Amino acid sequence: MFDTVVTSDNRCSLSMNISPSPSKRFALTLALVSSALSGIVFAAPAPLQLKDNDVWVMAGDSITAQRLHSNFIEAYYRTRFPHMRLHFRNSGIGGNRTSSILARFDYDVAAWKPTIVSIELGMNDVGGSEEDYIRGMKELITKIRAIPAQPVLISSSPVDDGSLMGDWRSPRCEKIHPFTEALQKLAEQENVLFVDQYHPLIDVWGNNRRKGAEAAAAKAASQPQPPVAAPVIPPAPPKAPPIPPGLVPLGGDPVHPGAVGQYMMAATILKSLHAPEAVSSAALSAEGKVASTKGCKITDAAVKDGKLTFTRLDETGPWPILPAARSMLELMPSALSLSEYELKITGLADGLHRVSINGQPAGEVSARDLAAGWNLSGVFDGALGERSAAVAGLISKLQSGLNNNWRAASKAKDAEKLEVAQREIAEAEEDLQKLVQPIALNIEIELAPLVR
Repeated sequence: MFDTVVTSDNRCSLSMNISPSPSKRFALTLALVSSALSGIVFAAPAPLQLKDNDVWVMAGDSITAQRLHSNFIEAYYRTRFPHMRLHFRNSGIGGNRTSSILARFDYDVAAWKPTIVSIELGMNDVGGSEEDYIRGMKELITKIRAIPAQPVLISSSPVDDGSLMGDWRSPRCEKIHPFTEALQKLAEQENVLFVDQYHPLIDVWGNNRRKGAEAAAAKAASQPQPPVAAPVIPPAPPKAPPIPPGLVPLGGDPVHPGAVGQYMMAATILKSLHAPEAVSSAALSAEGKVASTKGCKITDAAVKDGKLTFTRLDETGPWPILPAARSMLELMPSALSLSEYELKITGLADGLHRVSINGQPAGEVSARDLAAGWNLSGVFDGALGERSAAVAGLISKLQSGLNNNWRAASKAKDAEKLEVAQREIAEAEEDLQKLVQPIALNIEIELAPLVR
């Protein structure tokens, strides 16, 4: 539905690719005529084009307020476009519905003077009617366009309770399904960018929970069972059994996943927005000859003391994935395709080869994998892992205390505190801007395979 467009200054944008059927063309024409008669005409949405000083406000409920997947999306864009000064503002509050964001829109969304506003709601709205949800979303679209800014509608994530499509474990998770379909229909009618988190994730999460339950049951059955004593007093009413953890725990709770689940949410959103996948690639021979490079420079390639050594300087950076969340790749290995950071070495002897980056171990990689192209984004330890943690730490500082100070001052209309908060945010963003700039990596590969 969306195509990636790279402008002459290497900025990435998204454009809609729509080829409606004749009946849809007629409906679209009728809608445009009707809109013209009402005095308001909206063309197809402008591409979501990232540019210097864009301000993206991420409005939502408690899932957004966790500052996990929103921070992970921010980390992706900041490292992928280090030459741009981008600004991200979290505007999530627990328990929010569309009516809640409408009530706080002026001081908690519009006050940021955004160019992009994403609305991620539904988990609480399913407690009401679908009509109220869509009516509220439509009003939010109108308000966002009036700022003016680019609206992006994001559906709720599923409830991680073992539900599958058509075999739901809770009414709440089941109800998100029609709400998501209605939201997509609204987005099509309004020519607004739409992201569906629910349908790509529900079966992945549901099967993971069910496999976890099976594993827990098998483990319990293998344990010796103690004799059951006769009850002395009447037993208490049985409680609902807790939901067993997934085979790969997502963290958090069924409504609010932890880092593992929220990296999967971030990946789903980024893929839906057709975020660029390529970071850079480099190919060398085991003799130190540079075969090709794209998006990076290789210098000082040499073979010495049984090692291939070289320096790599990239134009952009890989998506920082925290080491604690690496297990998300067991459920969604395709997430790594959002960060194609390739190193290819040909001519190595068969076996495993030790690789180090900036003097720290980066992995033991087979000659076959290196010849095919090794994705360095899968390195979670050492220098690359430390860099990911540093970026995540600064973003967390920015989006937690500093962001909340600004929001509180804006709500209170306290100009003095607002000025202080803005200055502190600007200082933190300057530190972050410096941190995401590409740095030279000194890479060493042992030519002799490991002997076990």
